[in-house]
Amino acid sequence: MNVFAPLIRRPVGTSLLALGLTLAGIWAYLLLGVAALPSLDFPGVYVGANMPGASAQTMANTVLAPLERHLGQIPGVDEMYGNAREGSVGISVRFNFSRTADSAARDVQAAINAAAVDLPSGMPSPPQYFKFDTSQIPILFITLTSTGMPQDKLYDLADTLLKPAVAQIDGVAQVQVFGGTPHAVRIELDNQSLAAKGLTANDVANALRAANVNSPQGILSDGRTQMTVTANDGLREPEDFAKLLISVKNGTPVRLSDVARVYSGQQDQYQAAWFNSSRTVGLQVTKRPEANAVATVAAIRAKLPQLAASLPSNVTISPVFDLTQTTKSALHEVEVALLISIAMVAMVMLVFLRRLRPTLIAMLSVPLSLAGAFVVMWMLGYTLNTLSLVALVLCIGFVVDDAIVVIENIVRHMEHGMPPLQAAMTGVREIGFTVVSITLSLVAVFAPLLFGNNVLVLLLREFSVTLTAAVVISAIVSLTLTPALCGRLLKHEAANRAPPGRIEQAVERFDRGMLRLYERGLDWALHHRRIMRWQPLALLLLTFALGFAVVKTAGGTFMPDEDTGQLQVEISADANIAPTLMAERAKQVEKIMQADPAVLDELTMLGGNGFGGAVGNSAQMFVDLKPRGHGPGERPDHIKAIVERLTKHYDQMPDVKVSISAAQFLGGGGSGDKGGQYEFQLVSSDGGDLQPWALKMVRQLRTIKEFRDVGSQFDQVGKQQQLKIDRQAAARLHVSMGAIDTALYSAFGQRLVSQIYSDINQYWVVLTSSPSENLSPQSLLNIHVRSDKGEMIPLSALARMGPGISPIRIRHHNQMEAVTITYNLAKDVPQDRGIALVDQAAYAVGLPAGIKVDYTGANQRLKQAQSNGMVLLL
Repeated sequence: MNVFAPLIRRPVGTSLLALGLTLAGIWAYLLLGVAALPSLDFPGVYVGANMPGASAQTMANTVLAPLERHLGQIPGVDEMYGNAREGSVGISVRFNFSRTADSAARDVQAAINAAAVDLPSGMPSPPQYFKFDTSQIPILFITLTSTGMPQDKLYDLADTLLKPAVAQIDGVAQVQVFGGTPHAVRIELDNQSLAAKGLTANDVANALRAANVNSPQGILSDGRTQMTVTANDGLREPEDFAKLLISVKNGTPVRLSDVARVYSGQQDQYQAAWFNSSRTVGLQVTKRPEANAVATVAAIRAKLPQLAASLPSNVTISPVFDLTQTTKSALHEVEVALLISIAMVAMVMLVFLRRLRPTLIAMLSVPLSLAGAFVVMWMLGYTLNTLSLVALVLCIGFVVDDAIVVIENIVRHMEHGMPPLQAAMTGVREIGFTVVSITLSLVAVFAPLLFGNNVLVLLLREFSVTLTAAVVISAIVSLTLTPALCGRLLKHEAANRAPPGRIEQAVERFDRGMLRLYERGLDWALHHRRIMRWQPLALLLLTFALGFAVVKTAGGTFMPDEDTGQLQVEISADANIAPTLMAERAKQVEKIMQADPAVLDELTMLGGNGFGGAVGNSAQMFVDLKPRGHGPGERPDHIKAIVERLTKHYDQMPDVKVSISAAQFLGGGGSGDKGGQYEFQLVSSDGGDLQPWALKMVRQLRTIKEFRDVGSQFDQVGKQQQLKIDRQAAARLHVSMGAIDTALYSAFGQRLVSQIYSDINQYWVVLTSSPSENLSPQSLLNIHVRSDKGEMIPLSALARMGPGISPIRIRHHNQMEAVTITYNLAKDVPQDRGIALVDQAAYAVGLPAGIKVDYTGANQRLKQAQSNGMVLLL
């Protein structure tokens, strides 16, 4: 019984079905998104929280620990990494693959809500969470520079005008503003004047809150009409705040301008960014998972001239660090490879078949298989990315095999005198099971990548599904359309066929020569059956040995290194460096970067993206390199050579550490901590002190020539001025600890005390001290607090100072303390070699049983793959 007989007997109807599949494939291709990598529904969530002014230890004790306790109770948590820094906390929660990203996110939100009662009341906003997704990789940065506009005004333009306009573009998921903070009214207190007038910083904060309110006042009505009651109860301009009456002392009014400097500025004065040495404020754009990255960036670029026309004339808008340029180039190369593979397959078939009609019939399976694959990709929400297009390139050779087998069997029957239609029916009935078997064997190869649950399977699932869909559809085409066309279009060769030409004669001689060679080999094998009996085992052993040798000599990384034409730079200095000095160091790094002939432009960011969450000793730089080539305006060097050259320049800067890496979509190692491309952790399972062992490991690794830029979180510690309060004296003087903390925060932090409401936005009033009063630790003891009886008490009467140190970052792994050690590898040293050397160093220092080495990021994935003996050849 031939189940395909109805379709074979109706070639017109079958051809129309094939035409419909082709049109559907073209339509699906136009609808498919474009991205560098597949969108991964990875069951992981990142939780972040800010509390301006808090030390890393305070953040670890009051924010990180409560959040970890509640997040650790969620079912299905595999690993949890927590980082506490000055003013910010970040927690990465990875779930097992039985959970979906959406269900994990819902549980995380519930845990955050449950932890709210344990968190400090002074947090400006509740913790937020973000799902792990490759679509969260930024696709474009947009910078705004101005010759005369203040940074806070430039930030307002980016936040209120550009951000909503860009966010409304189709395909854009999120737009974040960086390089500054919103406009604010800043109040710098003169603590000596305050004390002289019998006032404290808390008095000023209370007066500001009381004088700047926005609340409803009601409605008046006389029975016929009604009017809304309004009052000028809110303040907006710095001049209005400067005139504010704070208190009356001995009949003399004390205004805010008498004890403070009031001016317009940024909410956080330390946030800054530079684009090619000019101060800038920028936008970071990410796309939706299903969106076309190339089309999204093209739409943004097309709208930028319209947005620029609405900006003041002294503001320049520039798109930079466009990651889709690399995506576009990579996809173009894969598309060219796809066309070349199709042409080569057609040429080889034509050479060996030497007949045009069978070649064309067999080649029809290629566009139909690709069209079917596009439809399947669209239905499953896949994108055109590097992996899915590589699958389409590989499938070209697979999809024509089935058609060739079918055509060959049909032609064989026709050569024995059978009519074409009958030959088609008979040939498919005989060969159908073979075609199905070949298809199932190919599908079985990729079955583990269709149903497995791990990071590698998620990454390669689009590759495997796309290839499987093309192969299955090619089998269906080979058993339906191919025999239908053979029965209609193939004819018996005429007896008086024209003699072959020179090319055809040469091809025939080549074909006969290969056939004779095969016959001699087959004849020898049949006469030496005992030897050939061991051939499969010998080939298996030889192949395994060759594969093992290749893996050992070639090394490996999770993903290959790419020359994306873009660099990412991490800049760090001493933990106690002043923000102004850190800005100068970043400018020095920027100047060296701009002097390199391969650099096109660069973007430098000081601090973080949010208020209060920055580490003051770090900066980031994003660099666009010139296109690679040998013409004018191009760079001849590979990106590795550029990194080596720049690193030598920065090694001459003793007071700053600069780590350069090529921008990679998914590769390298580490989890994003500063200092090196690769990392591992020391984790204490018994509560032992990690610091001495971490320092020993760092010293040991620095003696190994393959390692560079080795460091840990204990390399830098922050100096503290520890205020030791005499609680008995404070109780005797009726001063509460809350009053002391609030007075210190008002004087030496950037305290948000009141909110200003405008027509389109809201701004804060920021309370701090004059920079002249932050020059020495003695300023702490000069602060006055008010006792419960109304008396002014200097802190020197109930406290003394002592120096202290603390790490600038505290890390937890599964609620246990951990130390991160980062490093780079010397040129041409493979990643697996680095892991082996780390293991040797751990053995050399003699780590105790309670402290173990934990590999994270790509290091962990590579180590697991090697330990399982898994070799992936794509």
